[in-house]
Amino acid sequence: MQTIVIVLIVIVIFMILMIIGFMRWKKSAIRVMDDGEVMETAMGKIHYKLTGEGPVLFFMHGGPGGIDQAIFLDDMIQEGYSILAVSRPGYLRTPFVPLSYEEQVDQYVELLDKLKIGKVVTMGYSAGGPLALNFANKYPERTHALMMEAGVSTVYETPSEAPDSFWMKLFMRDRIQDLVSWITIIAIRIAFKMIFKSIIRLETLLDKEGIKKFADLVSNDKERRRWLIKFMDTTVPMSIRKLGLNHDIELLTSIEKIPVDNINVKSLIVYSKEDNDVKWLNAEYLETNLKDFELLVTHGGHFMWIGEDMEKIKSKRIEFLKSINFE
Repeated sequence: MQTIVIVLIVIVIFMILMIIGFMRWKKSAIRVMDDGEVMETAMGKIHYKLTGEGPVLFFMHGGPGGIDQAIFLDDMIQEGYSILAVSRPGYLRTPFVPLSYEEQVDQYVELLDKLKIGKVVTMGYSAGGPLALNFANKYPERTHALMMEAGVSTVYETPSEAPDSFWMKLFMRDRIQDLVSWITIIAIRIAFKMIFKSIIRLETLLDKEGIKKFADLVSNDKERRRWLIKFMDTTVPMSIRKLGLNHDIELLTSIEKIPVDNINVKSLIVYSKEDNDVKWLNAEYLETNLKDFELLVTHGGHFMWIGEDMEKIKSKRIEFLKSINFE
C-alpha cells in the first residue's frame, strides 16, 4: 500500500512539473507576437518586421512560419542589406483573411508604399515561393531581382506520407497541438539525431545511406544543430500558426500555373533534386520559363540549408546580390 502511495505521489509531482514546464515554454514561445509591427491596409492588418539598412530583401517565409523565420538571413544585414519579413494571413499577428496570392501581393505593395520602399529583392522560400513569383510578375517595376530557394513555383503535392503521419495528426488537433509542439521541441534537444532522421525521411528522397550520412553531418556540427533547433522554434506554437498553415495548404494544392511572363529581372534559383517536399519539377519550371537566371543545384532535399552545400548557398546569395544594380 505504501509503495502505491509513493508511486502516485511521484506521478502527481511529475505531472505538476510537466504542466509548469509546458506553461513556461508557451509563455516564452509566444513572445514572438511582441516582435515586429502591425500595419493597417485596405485588405486588413499585416504583421511585418524591417531590420537593417541598405537595399531591401523581401523575405517570404515557409509554412508554418512567420516573421521570425527571417532570423536565418541575419547575416545579410551584416553584408549591408535590409530584411523585410511579413507574416501571411493566419500567422502570428496577421489576422486570418482568405486572401489569394494576387491579393496578398497587392497588400505587400501597399505596405511598401507606406514604408516608403521603392523596389525590393523578392525572396521566396518553400511555401513563400508563389508569393515571390506573383509579386515579381505583377509588379516588375517594384522588383530589383528574384531569389527562390526551394520555393514552390508550380503544381504542388504534399509528400504522400505527410497528411497521414501520426505527428501531423497530433499537431493539427486543437486541444493538444501546443502540447505536441512542446514535446517535439524537447525531443529534438534530447534525441536530436533520431528526430532529425524522422524529418529527413519525410522531407527528402535520400536512401538509407544518404539519410545516415546527412544525419551524421548535422548531428556532429554545432552550427547545423543550432540552425535546425532555431528552425523548429519558428514553426511553433501551432496555435498561433495553424490558420495560416491551413490556408497555405489550400492555396498550394490549388495551384495550376503561376505566371512568370513579366519577370525580366535577374533571378537566383536554388533547389535540390533530393527534395521530397518542393520537388525538382519546381526548378524545371523556372529553368524553362525565366529569362535571366542562375541555377544552384544542391544536396540535402528540403533541408539543403544545413546540408553539405550550406556555405555554398550562403556565398552564392552574396555573390548574386553583388551583381544587382540597386540604383
